This record gives sequence, structure tokens and C-alpha cells, in this order.
Amino acid sequence: MTPRACGLAGLAFGVLFGSGLPFVMAQPRELPAMLVTLTGKAEMYKKGDTAWKPAELRAELGEGDGIRTSPSVRATLRTGGGHAIRVAALSQVFFLPAEGSGEDQTVRVRMDRGWIWAAVAQGAYARPPVEVRIGPTRVSLRNGGVGLRLGRDGAVLVRVYHGLVTIMGAGTPPAWERVLGDDQELLVGPTGAPADVRKLSREPVEASWVLWNEEQDYAAYGGKSPR
Repeated sequence: MTPRACGLAGLAFGVLFGSGLPFVMAQPRELPAMLVTLTGKAEMYKKGDTAWKPAELRAELGEGDGIRTSPSVRATLRTGGGHAIRVAALSQVFFLPAEGSGEDQTVRVRMDRGWIWAAVAQGAYARPPVEVRIGPTRVSLRNGGVGLRLGRDGAVLVRVYHGLVTIMGAGTPPAWERVLGDDQELLVGPTGAPADVRKLSREPVEASWVLWNEEQDYAAYGGKSPR
């Protein structure tokens, strides 16, 4: 290693570990996200296209692109920083344009229907790495894993399996705000009115979906042991 390279390596080590203080790492560019899991037929919509097309494993989605799944199909999108957007069967999501400029941007997802699970890679971040727009709410994930469901009536259910999530109502400034931690959930009605924060519940109909996600979070995203 050259003297200059040694000096740079030493400087990096000192910045990260020498002071003993918490550090914040710059986030890499998150999009395009790669389709890394696909269990059957799904379709992708690319910005500028006029129709949906078959999705293929390792395809990339950027701002303005979307994916929708068929019955019994699951898909996982992984961003440049390692965050995961897992899409359940009969669900649809789009990546929204970034707000502001620069590389250090939140991944903004619009959820149009179904269920998704968002998991944030472990680390210290200057801003929430992932934001999901769902119905009348905006869900910001600073860390952890969260399940989101959009009901046919427009109601939104947010379940925090591990981590820390901020949920906000529509409007600027937001009409309301709630912070949820481990094993908590919030139901937001079709009108946008939130119920009380309550203990996380589990439904038999989603048991296999939750277990699939918990196993992946336990292995790579700081999640708890699957139940």
C-alpha cells in the first residue's frame, strides 16, 4: 500500500472509530433498485412506457417505475444501500421522485394496493432511509422492519415488528403524527383519522407472509427471532 493510501485508510479509521462518538455515514444512491426475489409472474411499468410488461429477475426500477404481483407471487426489491421493499401477492408499488437534490436521498415508495414489508439496513442515517406513501398517510422508517397493508376500503394498517417508525397524516404540516416502536401497530381509517396505538396483532391469514419476512429480517436486518 502506498503512503498516500495508508494515510487515507488511517484517516477513515480515525473518523469512524477514533473519537468513540456515534457517526453518520453518507447514504449511497439508492435507486435503481434491483428485483432480487420473484416467485412467479409479475409485471413492471417503466417510466415513459404505455403498458405493463413481464418482470424479470435482476431487473432494475428507478424513479417513476412500478411493479405489480399476481396471485401467490412475492417479489423483493433491494436498493443500493441494501434496504428491502418486499411486495406480497396482488400488490402494487411505484418509486416516487426524490425530494431535494444530492445523493443522500430517502427512498420514496407509493403503495397503491395490497401488502408490503419494508426493511431498513442497519446503520446510522442522517434522515429516514425509506418513506412509504400509503392512502392518507406517510410512513417514515429510520430503522427496522414494518408491514403495511392497504384495505379495500382505503384503511391503512401499519405494523412495526422491530425498529422505529414515524407515521404522519396528510397535509403540510401533517394533520397528526405518531411514533411507533417494536411490537406496535396503528390503524388509520379511510378518512385519514388514526386510532390509538396498540400492541401488534397477528392474523392467521398472513402467517406465512410474516414468517417469510421475519426470517429474512432476522438474518440480515436486525430483526427478532421468527415466531
